[in-house]
Amino acid sequence: MNTSILNADFSHPADGWYQIEPKGEHPNQAAGVLQVIDEAAMKSIVDQFNQDAAAGKLRHGSEMLIDHEHFSDQPDKETRAYGWLVELQARADGIYGRVRWSKTGQEAVDGGDYRFFSTEYAPADCVECQVASGEGTRAEQGAANGETGQNASLATRHSTLPGVRPLRLDGLTLTNMNNNRGQKPITNRDFSGTGVSPVRIEPETHGQDARATNEQPTERKRMNTVANQLGLAADVSEETILAEVTRLLNRVTEMIPHEEENKSLRERLGVIDADQVHTLLDLHGVRDEKIRNRLKPVLMSLNNREERVAALLDFGFKPEDRRPAERPAPRLLNRGAGRQPRSELMNVSEQALAQRAEAEIGEYKIRNRCTYAEARNAVRIARPELFGLEKK
Repeated sequence: MNTSILNADFSHPADGWYQIEPKGEHPNQAAGVLQVIDEAAMKSIVDQFNQDAAAGKLRHGSEMLIDHEHFSDQPDKETRAYGWLVELQARADGIYGRVRWSKTGQEAVDGGDYRFFSTEYAPADCVECQVASGEGTRAEQGAANGETGQNASLATRHSTLPGVRPLRLDGLTLTNMNNNRGQKPITNRDFSGTGVSPVRIEPETHGQDARATNEQPTERKRMNTVANQLGLAADVSEETILAEVTRLLNRVTEMIPHEEENKSLRERLGVIDADQVHTLLDLHGVRDEKIRNRLKPVLMSLNNREERVAALLDFGFKPEDRRPAERPAPRLLNRGAGRQPRSELMNVSEQALAQRAEAEIGEYKIRNRCTYAEARNAVRIARPELFGLEKK
């Protein structure tokens, strides 16, 4: 069959009011209740919302957050605003709302990513009520309309659910899998001025059910798995999944320029950690190179100095006693003007040698790009006098 491909836009209601809840009885199997949206419910919901909005008593002040797929109340999901509900109005066929769309929400509904609302009611804001008997039970209405088989079974099951009347709106979200049937879509395809009527193309089924042919269970299951991995609800649309993938790819692109900087920082931290490991091995008296080589990768894998010291203690290596050796008692000089050597002058001399040694170790380390331990050993051999040793 030859058909025209239409690129028509989705159009919003001319008066700017969107139906958020259709009037009628709406079964909610998950909650096990039949929601009754009648005149009393609509009046209470509308009046309560408008009063709270005017007084700034809503959760976000004078407007109600419109999220998507009821994500805002899930701790592990985003709370991005797709729009803000500012006012409600009761009409003959249901409850209508005036919405201030965010950039994200405007793009989502303009492009048809989302076309329906899903309301939220807290159990504390619902009262038990009788299903309207004047119009007959849901099962009787189904039988009168000629419903048979599965539809009749569903109608009978719905008629057994207890009725509750919501009195206050607790939340509003965008979805394409709304529970309450009969709601007008947020936007409709606009074919005005095209001269072409929309055509629904039914595939050839060769006697099989068309819906079963169109749906691909394996593909849907695969998409559900992808959605779960992305932290989305399993039944979200393909467009929502693609939008989330695009967002993640953009984040990766933003991080690429920092890759070299992060690599350089990791290398510098690695050098610092290696120096610390060498120093700790020296302080704990680990001088056997074979043992040092076995311990180095173990200590390098730990997070900080405290963990490395604790590991060395667990391995049986205790810190060496680094207290200075006791100095011999000064000789007694029996000259008339004899004086004791001044210990503070000796300490100053030793400090100067230690500072000079550290300076040369630092220069050697930078010049030869080696570790602190390697630089110290080299300087100690070349300049033993800086360490209080005699030069061979």
